[in-house]
Amino acid sequence: MRMKKILILAATVALSAACSHNFEVNPVSKDGGQIGFGSWAESLTKARVQGSNTWTNGDDFAVYGFKDKTTPAPSTVFAHDGTNDVVVSYDGSKWDYDHHRFWDVNYDSYTFYAVSPASIGVNATALNPQTGVMTSASITFAGNDNDILVADEKTVNKTDGENYFNGYGTVPLVFNHVASLFDLKVKKHADIGDAVVAITAITLSNMDVTGTFNVSGYTATTFKDASGTAPVVAWTPTATGSYTNTSGVTSVATLPTDVTDDAAGDFLINTLIAMPQTLRTTGEAKQTVTISYTITPANGDTMTYENKSFDLESFDDADDTDNDDTHISSWIPGKHYTYFITINAHAIMFSATINDWTTQSGYHYLVN
Repeated sequence: MRMKKILILAATVALSAACSHNFEVNPVSKDGGQIGFGSWAESLTKARVQGSNTWTNGDDFAVYGFKDKTTPAPSTVFAHDGTNDVVVSYDGSKWDYDHHRFWDVNYDSYTFYAVSPASIGVNATALNPQTGVMTSASITFAGNDNDILVADEKTVNKTDGENYFNGYGTVPLVFNHVASLFDLKVKKHADIGDAVVAITAITLSNMDVTGTFNVSGYTATTFKDASGTAPVVAWTPTATGSYTNTSGVTSVATLPTDVTDDAAGDFLINTLIAMPQTLRTTGEAKQTVTISYTITPANGDTMTYENKSFDLESFDDADDTDNDDTHISSWIPGKHYTYFITINAHAIMFSATINDWTTQSGYHYLVN
């Protein structure tokens, strides 16, 4: 049996939509309207809840920011001090938060930063509300429940046409996925014919599953439509772990020969949200996928193949007869990766011939 490993990098950046809703500063003038965040203008490409493509009731984000003018110096409005953190929550139709703040018409601009879920910002080990830079607390990725979003830096000026300072506009925030998204599909090679191939077990091993991320500024070009305001994100892994059939793996599957139809049962791992990581190329700690499967030919006995392991760094970007094309070296924030394994096998066949008789010297016996 020959196993063919193929990696395809789907170069789609999963980007969230613009969010707006209201949040406020303590009023210093009766002319100042409530600061608000309104409805998202678009839906998420991949939502935090598996199977959904929109924000879900109960989603939230933490917001931080400051107000500014030529003089005096910038003043923090949304702080990170454990008591005045602002959590903006979604109730299924609108975004809102407790203890509204209001625009200060004596200032010229406001700048906002945000992270979702809100717990990421509230629990951050460091966060500067006047720059948006932050270091997260430790995060462990368990499967499909760690879609971490960091918003673009957003500045609102008093002169903006939507007249935010009079309460006529809500602040739109555009969020970016800063984890990676991973799918694994398995198919059988056409050479197997009518034989039934079924996966019985699958495990991803030596994955970076625990670590922290750092936002060092807002000049990234990684994320779609960032316009120079997207967060610059780097991850630091601190522990490895595994994903098995019960964590991030949708099901075992009877394999098709075609994996173009997502409904064909060819996903073995579907929308696994993973920590961005470097794919190791040496040593015993390389990230690997291990599968066990059976092949049952028509009118034949089932054959079992157990614990076949392949390093993720060895997958290439071409569906051909070898695994020697371009390999990917790392998973980066906001990228969606789809990997393919093709199972092939060749039946043990026989041919038969009969050798000619071998001529020997004659032997004699005389009877008198």
